[in-house]
Amino acid sequence: MPRTQVNNLIVDYTETGIGVPIIFIPGITEFKEAFTFQIMGLQDKYRVISYDIRRGLKRSGDYTLELLVEDLRKFMKAIGIDSAVICGHSFGGLIAMQFAIQYPEETKALILISAFPVAGEESAERFSGWISSAGHPLHTSLGAKFKLHMARLFGKNRPHAVNMEHQVAAVKAVAHQAEKVPGITINQRQRVMKKADFRNSLSEIVAPTLVIAGANDRAFFLSSAQQLYQGMPDASLEVIEGGGHFCFLTRHDQFNLAVDDFLMDRLANPHYS
Repeated sequence: MPRTQVNNLIVDYTETGIGVPIIFIPGITEFKEAFTFQIMGLQDKYRVISYDIRRGLKRSGDYTLELLVEDLRKFMKAIGIDSAVICGHSFGGLIAMQFAIQYPEETKALILISAFPVAGEESAERFSGWISSAGHPLHTSLGAKFKLHMARLFGKNRPHAVNMEHQVAAVKAVAHQAEKVPGITINQRQRVMKKADFRNSLSEIVAPTLVIAGANDRAFFLSSAQQLYQGMPDASLEVIEGGGHFCFLTRHDQFNLAVDDFLMDRLANPHYS
């Protein structure tokens, strides 16, 4: 597994394929493995990269959105990328948006999955609660309560039988990843979420942007997708039918097709290349 050094931190990443680079940024309790279906499904046409968010925690000031953005930029330089399609899931969407604002020339396009312009006063805690067990953010077993939280994130409705196997596998994968994230890291990321507010800066995101939401996700994320779409000067909105918060996992074929169609359309225009 490849790794590189960024700001004195060792960053593990996955890379495959050739062509325009797409960098996937994981969510609040996710790792690079969350994008396995994108690595497999998009590698024939793109250079697909996902990485683990790493940041020291010696001081609370060591964990800010600005530093996470700089980590991403230095990671790109370390692996020889000058510009890329930046794709962030949920919490990762905050990093992606800030990167696009600070470094527009290095952002070929932006893809935001289940993202939000502002968390609100209570949404950060609620969001973490939806993907964790009550009392501790890292549940060490796949208990019933944890499964219930995850099922709600994946979609409000019960999955059809034909999709049950994918659904269960995706729940387990995300749950096992969440177990690796220290509680202090969860708290730091919550603080980042609380401070972030893009409502007045969405117009500064000039990169062509694809906003993706799962039709069965919670109302907060669906309304957030609409806000992002309406607030950006060059945005498209894709709603994945039958998908929830992790639509890139549970409806990965639909998701990958939407990404490919968007990039084929936008990057074929010389203005964006």
